[in-house]
Amino acid sequence: MKIEFFRFNLFEVNTYVIYDDTKQCVIIDPGCYSNNEQNFLVQHLEKLQLKPVLIANTHCHSDHILGINFLKQKYNIPFAANPKDNFFLENAAQLAKQWGWDINTPITIDIPCSEGTELKFGNSILKCTETPGHTPGGQVIYAETDKFMMSGDTLFKGTIGRTDLPFGDYDEEIASIRNKILRFDSLYEIFPGHGEPTSVGIETTENPFFEVI
Repeated sequence: MKIEFFRFNLFEVNTYVIYDDTKQCVIIDPGCYSNNEQNFLVQHLEKLQLKPVLIANTHCHSDHILGINFLKQKYNIPFAANPKDNFFLENAAQLAKQWGWDINTPITIDIPCSEGTELKFGNSILKCTETPGHTPGGQVIYAETDKFMMSGDTLFKGTIGRTDLPFGDYDEEIASIRNKILRFDSLYEIFPGHGEPTSVGIETTENPFFEVI
């Protein structure tokens, strides 16, 4: 599998495009909001001759869902996420307004994810593991064969995600990272929702929130 990533909107959300040799691709956490951002993403997909077949989110905070309706309409593809984050989707219009964004069309989950859900595309499979804490429905989306994961806003390089937002839970987040993410092979690359990539090995030994496990 190959990974492309882009930073969108004022929060610089990392939007990932994962594809394989079939040219089918999954778009993870589409934060593209402006027409320029949306056109940029479409043009890049066309340049690489990619065919989007699925949108999947690590969680459903406003900055991570801004491009979902655009992509669903553009490509007629489904959206996968954990239903435990439905609060953020059901109240998307109101929550987005505080940042000056308009989400006028309701966003609904087409493929409900839970622990162990498989997301298939082309000749590849991505898997989901639940990592609540930043949000109730937070999840890591990972590839066993290629040893990488999208950690959303649960774990960043050298730090962790906020838990002072609605429904955040610090203890749950620490448990999710310690018992789920850092139990993966140390070689797994970690692609977070913001900032730079890292790895399980680096975060296990260098993240100040955790001792060596």
